[in-house]
Amino acid sequence: MLTRTPLLTAGPGRDRAALAAAGRLRDRLPAPPVGATLTVGSALVLSTIPSLLPRPALTQGLLTGSLVLLALAVLALTRVIVTRRARVVSPGSARARWTVAAGTASAVAGTAWSAQLGLGQHAAGLAMAVPGPTYWLTAGGWALLVVGLGLTAAAGARRLGGITWRRSPLPLAAALLAGVTVTSAAAGPADVLAPLRKDLAADHVMLTESPLGASRSFARAGESPTPEAGAELAVDRLVAEGGLRRSAIVIALPTGSGWVNGEAVSAFEAQLDGDVAVVSAQYGDLPSWWSYLVDQEPALRSAEALLDEVVERVGQLPPPDRPDVYVFGESLGALAGQAAIAGATASSVCGVVWSGAPGGAVSGHPRERSLHNVDDPVYYLAADTALRQPDDWPTTWLPGLSYGTTVLDLAVSLAPDDGHGHTYGPEQDWTLPAC
Repeated sequence: MLTRTPLLTAGPGRDRAALAAAGRLRDRLPAPPVGATLTVGSALVLSTIPSLLPRPALTQGLLTGSLVLLALAVLALTRVIVTRRARVVSPGSARARWTVAAGTASAVAGTAWSAQLGLGQHAAGLAMAVPGPTYWLTAGGWALLVVGLGLTAAAGARRLGGITWRRSPLPLAAALLAGVTVTSAAAGPADVLAPLRKDLAADHVMLTESPLGASRSFARAGESPTPEAGAELAVDRLVAEGGLRRSAIVIALPTGSGWVNGEAVSAFEAQLDGDVAVVSAQYGDLPSWWSYLVDQEPALRSAEALLDEVVERVGQLPPPDRPDVYVFGESLGALAGQAAIAGATASSVCGVVWSGAPGGAVSGHPRERSLHNVDDPVYYLAADTALRQPDDWPTTWLPGLSYGTTVLDLAVSLAPDDGHGHTYGPEQDWTLPAC
């Protein structure tokens, strides 16, 4: 004989049982301190602050994880200071602390939802990838990884800091030996920077003929042993191609990999009706960010040598036959160009044009034009951004934090369409200043 199992139905008794079970679970879990909840919650909310460019999940995770680590460090320091003076007692009952935790979690979730809506609109407006539904899940994973690595490193440093030569020199010696081994491997014959190196494309503007009949002279990095030799080779080619007989010479200073903005070169040639010689020299094949952060010397040496060579050759001509000399530089090229013309007389250079100069730097030349996109993180990469809001800052600004988001934005600075980020195209006014 078949028997029926009674269906479980919701009712007052069952609701009370569920609430009682939830209460027992809550009582078993330690209630988070109110101070810790609010501090970490504030860090999570601050990590959603909009920046110049939409952040991908990876950089969002790095920002969130870093701010949470900073919040934990502040909590630990506060606990050390307070416990030295008095016993710390977490205020409020467990129920009150759980209420604060729930409210903070709701606030964080609401802020994240609102931030993703704004992020999607921002990305769509710049023709960048719109974040999908797994955006915060991915960002959260990276944030947890950052926090885990940070806590592990802190614990290791604390343990290593407690070691003395008298007690046990072996762990400290092992750590020092590991550091020496890594350093030696990096300095060895293997090219550890090979993944970063870039080859110039065959259609690079300085490797193609000008449609307006302008002269283009270029020297690759591998053709000369030093930046100075490369600059001399480029100018020798300019002279051989009749560049000194043109009405103007434009010294185009490349980025770290040797790239020159083709839109700018084309605009200069059009402005001067093709009666111009453009000269440039590649000094390396590493991206600008690497050269800017690690080794600016090749860029500076190349720019100075190019300018000196051109000015010297032009100066050997009779005054009526001398072409006007212009200097153009984008990104790291702008920085190198400004250093180069600092040692030249204003009369030897007719005018200068910079685009995307790091930190918004200018040279002070009397005939100078500086172009920048309002959301270019390279332009705002200056120490002043950490303490003072730039005049044309386009979004929310907070001291210190906005500088950190600017640094993170460098990773996607070349992703937007022309006219945004660190991408400069035909929308710019590339007009050379009049002498």
